[in-house]
Amino acid sequence: MMKTTYMKYIEYAITAVVLLLYGCVSERDTVSVRQVVSERSIILRIKKDKTTVFSLSYPVTFMFKKNDRKDIYYAENSYSFRNKELSSGTAACYLVPNDEDNCLTSSYRAFDGSILYIIDKNDIIQKCLSGYYNRMVSEKKDTMHVSLKYFNNNFRNIIDNFFEGDSICLHFRKSKEWHDIPLKVSFRQKLLSTE
Repeated sequence: MMKTTYMKYIEYAITAVVLLLYGCVSERDTVSVRQVVSERSIILRIKKDKTTVFSLSYPVTFMFKKNDRKDIYYAENSYSFRNKELSSGTAACYLVPNDEDNCLTSSYRAFDGSILYIIDKNDIIQKCLSGYYNRMVSEKKDTMHVSLKYFNNNFRNIIDNFFEGDSICLHFRKSKEWHDIPLKVSFRQKLLSTE
């Protein structure tokens, strides 16, 4: 009889611990996120008066999947520049799925986007990109596409000194709940993941 009462208390204790742990599940457990290397190019855009390269659009790709049976949607992100002078304001980073459906599934789905850096007042970056600037002026082009792999391999100093250290907070919506996942953005070939 005493053994049975003792076992019931143990069952209650185990149930309480499981419920407590279930209630304390991290927001990262609701959604899994991976940053992967983008397949797209960097886009340089020249200033309207043709005096400098105005902006650099750096491509990013994130993979999202839900770890819950309920509907979960990607809503938006908050982007934080380490170097505030390169901030492009409210349109800092956008992410969209290829099919324009922000609903997450139980399998990873790609959300492509880019980070917009305003570089026209940065003399160091302008000097590094002067060859592209001269080419755009001579070819009368407003934009130029540069391979991401080439840029990462040949302009490491720009990434290390101006871009590395940026962070993003991804905002997901599940019913009336918001789930925020903060991450450092990676500009290296290494993959980032919440798993």
